[in-house]
Amino acid sequence: MPGLDFENIPDDEVSRTRKSLMLELRAHAEAEAQLRESEEKYRNLVSSLPEGIFIVRGKKIVFVNPGMERLTGYDFHELLGKDTDLFFLTDHACDSDGDARPVEFVLHRDGQKVFVEKSFVKIVYDSAPALLFCVRDITEKLMATLEKNRLQKELEQSKKMEAFGILAGGVAHDLNNVLSGLSSIPDIVLMDLPKGSHLIEPVKLIKDSGRRALAIVDELLTLARGSAIVREPVQFNDLIEEYLNSLEFTGLKKNYPNVEIVKHYGSDLPLITASKIHMQKIIMNLVSNAVEALGEKPGKIVLETGPAQFHRQRIKGYEIIENGRFLRFTVMDTGYGISKEDRNHIFEPFYSKKILGRSGTGLGLSIVWNVVHDHKGYIHVGCSKGRTFFTLYFPLPDQRDMEEVKVDPIFTGTFSDYSGNHETVLVVEDLPSQQKIAANMLRRLGYTVDVVSTGEEAVSYAGSHKIDLVVLDMNLSVGLNGWETYEQLLLIDPKIKAIITSGQTMGRDIEKAKSLGAGDFIKKPYSLQDLGLAIQKELRNKGENS
Repeated sequence: MPGLDFENIPDDEVSRTRKSLMLELRAHAEAEAQLRESEEKYRNLVSSLPEGIFIVRGKKIVFVNPGMERLTGYDFHELLGKDTDLFFLTDHACDSDGDARPVEFVLHRDGQKVFVEKSFVKIVYDSAPALLFCVRDITEKLMATLEKNRLQKELEQSKKMEAFGILAGGVAHDLNNVLSGLSSIPDIVLMDLPKGSHLIEPVKLIKDSGRRALAIVDELLTLARGSAIVREPVQFNDLIEEYLNSLEFTGLKKNYPNVEIVKHYGSDLPLITASKIHMQKIIMNLVSNAVEALGEKPGKIVLETGPAQFHRQRIKGYEIIENGRFLRFTVMDTGYGISKEDRNHIFEPFYSKKILGRSGTGLGLSIVWNVVHDHKGYIHVGCSKGRTFFTLYFPLPDQRDMEEVKVDPIFTGTFSDYSGNHETVLVVEDLPSQQKIAANMLRRLGYTVDVVSTGEEAVSYAGSHKIDLVVLDMNLSVGLNGWETYEQLLLIDPKIKAIITSGQTMGRDIEKAKSLGAGDFIKKPYSLQDLGLAIQKELRNKGENS
């Protein structure tokens, strides 16, 4: 091909052609440089983003950035050509109302779920339509939201239970005072009745009615937080067996004969430090609830115990378990399950599906909730295919702590063993009916008795009389309260002895009185034996210390 004849082209035309060509070459070079710079900026930007970036074309991944590699745990060679459905899955997280909502997550190479928020735009990639996705890790945000909702729910539940506990404690105190006569006086009457008297059975019936009424009041007291004052080492398997052999359970089985009890007890189960009576209430309420959940149809209730150990693990539905060793107690029934609506309210007082007049007060699960939390424990509730699980976790104490706990032996003596010998006892009680009951019981026990209505009167009396012991009500309505009265009495006589009583459990006041040197706390209404034993124990301590 012959070359161009530049010699015959005018000089000015050649000059213009060269200049135009140079400009085009320069523009092309600048465009290439800008493109390289733009691509470099793009690579740096996409590589440095914490979010995962990937491009999908034809349903296959054709590009990933390092953020996507970090998000999944796979390198780009392993991700290229893969279907995104292999990585993006759906889970369900519960909001503050307990509703499960779908949440997308990436399953990391190590098996952990990484919850993500995903968005996309349409682009052209390698001259073909494609989708560019941006994936943001929202795991911490989601967990923080769930934790906030959980804490809010727990706070609302705690406030509700605290308010009801205050109400229950006040009502129980008043009811205990009213029922004291039914509980205490029959013992004295029975002592005076001759053998064979036709009044023995009616009086026993009155006493039994009072006992059952007090059991209901005691349920109210259990709802008042901090009610478990006396704690001792207990073997949980033994407590379950005691309930299964009790008259209460025998009566329950009579109403529901088709129920089968299956027991799976952990061997060599460690002791826990707990209030025995409150643990018994937990067992009774959970088992009776499970029995009634079966209704009339045949079914099984599985009772299981064993040790457990956790490292700050969240249990679905309610709580986070702290590090430590625990005793695990599970009650499972094959009944109808718990509906979603009921599940959000099962621990609320008086929220019950039970049959009125046949199935108790409706306080059972509220009592369980309070007792478990009073013992620093945790509750997990599960429901699957008609089977309902209540699993309770109680912290296990160190062996050294267990060795330091002392349990008072069970009293097996006679009336003379807890009677007095004309010692002077001052009763400090603001209710006239309670004054009469306490005075009559103390006189029957062989003591010389005086009665005052206020702490100020007690202090005045102690200034001019010799007192061997004070029976002191902690909940005096006027003037000095119980522990303040005892504090003033000690200023008059540092060796004065006292036992403290109340119709409700006043944890802090009791501890204050005990720190001053007061003796046992006996809850009203007390029996003749409880009162006599407490006084004798304190008088013996006086003799040993004098």
